[in-house]
Amino acid sequence: MKLAVCTAQAEERDRLCEWLGQYCRLCSLPMTVECIDTPQQLSRQMPGAIQIAYIGFGSSAGFLAARALRERDRACRIILIDDTTQYAIQGLHLHFADFILRPVEFRHVTRSMRLALERF
Repeated sequence: MKLAVCTAQAEERDRLCEWLGQYCRLCSLPMTVECIDTPQQLSRQMPGAIQIAYIGFGSSAGFLAARALRERDRACRIILIDDTTQYAIQGLHLHFADFILRPVEFRHVTRSMRLALERF
């Protein structure tokens, strides 16, 4: 299974990748984690290439990237990360697996992974 961490903030991206790796080791889940730092990189992903995506580019850029991924890939489990709850309701309509309000904590990552994995 392939995970993607899509955020422009290097510190947040590195921390999320570390936490996801830790979660996968603790749960004995065979997963690889790819770090993506621009919406353009995310848009180049082929449908089906990513099973779970954490997207947090901020403001409308993050939501638009998540919506575009959803349009290309209905099976991908998307977790949207943002500074405000503005996109949480819209994410429900697009069937995102979860919404995380910053600041992100390890407990948020474990909850979102459990939600995303329920559907596999």
